Formats: sequence, structure tokens, C-alpha cells
Amino acid sequence: MNLGTEKIEAILDDVKVLVIAGKLIKADGKVDLADLPHVIALVPKLGKFIEDFKAVGEAFEEGKDIDVAEVVALIQKIHAKVKEIEAA
Repeated sequence: MNLGTEKIEAILDDVKVLVIAGKLIKADGKVDLADLPHVIALVPKLGKFIEDFKAVGEAFEEGKDIDVAEVVALIQKIHAKVKEIEAA
């Protein structure tokens, strides 16, 4: 795969982690101090999130040259991540 899909995949991984954390935080219907461990668990990942999200424009620019096989692979990865989120 080319660099563009790798960057897109990294961003998808980050979005999955953030959405799952959000689901855990709102699981009891309120946001309070009991949710602090979920927020603290994200702190070590902040550097990666910042790095990946800064590269969004670059990822989509590089992604302009992906071929059909790479598009299919990305769609499969997105589908898998959605299933992981639903299962969390």
C-alpha cells in the first residue's frame, strides 16, 4: 500500500479509539469523575493523535493516487473498525 493509505488507516485507528472512549464515557448517561480513567487512558495517545490529524491534508493528497484494490481494502478496514466500535 502507498503512504496515503497508511496515513488514512492511522487516522481511522485514532477515530476508532476516540469513539470507543466516548462510548465508555457516556455509557452511564452522564459525564462525571467516574469517567476520568477513560480520559486518562487517552493521554499517552495524544501525541499520536496530534501527529496523525496534522497529516490529514497530506493523507488525502497522497490518497488521490490510490488504485481500486486499495480503495476496496480501505472500505474493508472501515467496515471492520465500525464493527469494532459497535462491539465496544
